[in-house]
Order: sequence, then structure tokens, then C-alpha cells
Amino acid sequence: MKIAFFWTWEFSKNIWERLIEDYSHEIEIKLMVSQPDKPVGRKKIMTKTPVKVLAEENNIEILQPTRLKPHPNPPLIKGGDRTKEFYEILESLELDFIVVVAYWKIIPKEILEAPKYGCINIHGSVLPLYRWASPIQESIKNGDEETGITIMYMSEWMDEWDILSIEKVDIKSHDKTEGIFKKFEKIWPNLLVDTLKKIINWDIKWKKQDDTQATYCSKINKTDGEINFVSQTAQEIYNKYRAYSPWPWIYTYYNGKKISIEDCEVLILWWEKNKSWEVITLEDKKIWVICSEWIVILKQIKLEWKKSMDILSFINGNKDFLDYNF
Repeated sequence: MKIAFFWTWEFSKNIWERLIEDYSHEIEIKLMVSQPDKPVGRKKIMTKTPVKVLAEENNIEILQPTRLKPHPNPPLIKGGDRTKEFYEILESLELDFIVVVAYWKIIPKEILEAPKYGCINIHGSVLPLYRWASPIQESIKNGDEETGITIMYMSEWMDEWDILSIEKVDIKSHDKTEGIFKKFEKIWPNLLVDTLKKIINWDIKWKKQDDTQATYCSKINKTDGEINFVSQTAQEIYNKYRAYSPWPWIYTYYNGKKISIEDCEVLILWWEKNKSWEVITLEDKKIWVICSEWIVILKQIKLEWKKSMDILSFINGNKDFLDYNF
């Protein structure tokens, strides 16, 4: 099977290695398409996408078009040491499939129709739940106990086309976003290859999505991590911490400064109502924040413009944090 991947997501190295090492006798990766390189950091150093790095390491052709929609005079797209027109390259490869993984651009009709057997998308939820940009984080934030991978045919409308296969995974009470990514790493290379083989052999039945059951999640911004000990329960805060770790972290404000919570736990315990939203310490030296329902135990935090530190070290330099009321 000749495949082109449209892929920018940095969660990719382990999956790449499995596809190349374990499935090279079944698939041939002819092309990788990634987002253009971008300036990174304060010095705005032009940095390759992780997918580009992996493609170059494995001698796979990589293209980085700035746009995908047809143009009367298509701009030339630089790929390696040569320059060709993007659509001409796709046509010349005589692809069986295009597989799209978190590419974050609308794929136009001309590309969807280019491969012999169609354009396939891998999505990190059990569709139709959690369409669009951040399905794993949304699922954890909502306290779900299950998520999964959906493989589907693609249309010009995001995440709305027919489902080809689904494999579910459990979300444990301690799982964070990175942990769910690791679970996906183990299952989706085999799920993808198996699904593609079934398509070629006409051994698969696709299922139309029930749009009435659809939910949507937007791209995560830095400000989405803000929490409120007054209006949110300890469990809601902990779920948000699990969803937004390691980025953008959850945070609140202490004496007017942003304070990020990099490690915490939830304690199922009721406390005196007049202690709500107060920071207290107990004999075991654990630092609690009393919420309207249950308790958040702080373990690792980072004050704005300061280095990350464990909570007891932080309190040694900020004594007024104890008994602080959020």
C-alpha cells in the first residue's frame, strides 16, 4: 500500500518507528506533508516540525505547503533539495491512501480525491463525541472513563464523515493527557494498517455518524488553564489538571501573580464550610486547598517568573501562602 501522511503533531516518534519497523512489508510511506517550519522562542529561531525531522532521518520525502487549495498558478513548494508543484507530486505517486493525523488544515476536495482508495483520518475520540481540535483533553476534563481512536473517511467537513473502525481505551482516575497518548501509541498503528487492508479487500462496513450526538471541542489556549477554587470542585480542578498537563497547566492567582499548579492530588473529604478556599497545612506537612467540595493537595507549583519548586520549598519563601484565601 502506497501512503502519504499529512501530519504535524509532535506526538509521533514512537508511532513512526512502529510503522517503519513493524509494518514496512505492508505499507510504503511515499510522502510526508507537514506544516511549514516556524520561528520558536524569544530569538525566533526557525525550527523544523518534529514530523519533518523524522522524515529526513528516514529518507522519506517531506513537503510543507503553505496552502492546500488549488491556485490558478500554484506556488512551488520546496521539498528537500528540489522544487515541484504540490499537486503534480501527489498525482505522480499514484497513492493508495492519504492518511491525515492532526494536520490542522482543511483538506480540499482535489486532495481528498487524489488517492485510489480515499483519504483517511485518525481522530483521538470515539466519534461523534469530541469533534475538532482537543478531544483527549476534553474527555479527561469532563471526567470520562473511556475514550478511543476513530478511523474514518474524510470529507471537507471536519470529523463528520463515515466511521471505518473504532478501538476504545480506558481512562483511569490518574491518567493525564500524555498517558492517553501513550495508550494510543500502542494500538493505532495496527488498527490503521488493519483498517486499510480491509478497505482494499472490501471487507469493511462503514457507519454513518449520528450528528445529533455530536459534541465539539476547540483548540486549547493558554488562558484555558485558569481555575477557580471558589466556583469549581476539587474533582473538577483535578480533572482539568490531568487534561492540561503538561500544557498549558492549570493556574490561578496568588497576591496578584500567576501561580501554575504542576502537580496535585484530589482528596475525597468534606471540611468545615468556613474553611472553604483557604490554604492549610496538617501534621503530615501536606498542603491542602479547601474547596466547596473535597480538597486539592498541592505538590509542585511555579510562581510567575520563578522556577518550579515543590510546595514546601515554596512555602519556606512565602509564609503568607499558608492560610491564604483564594
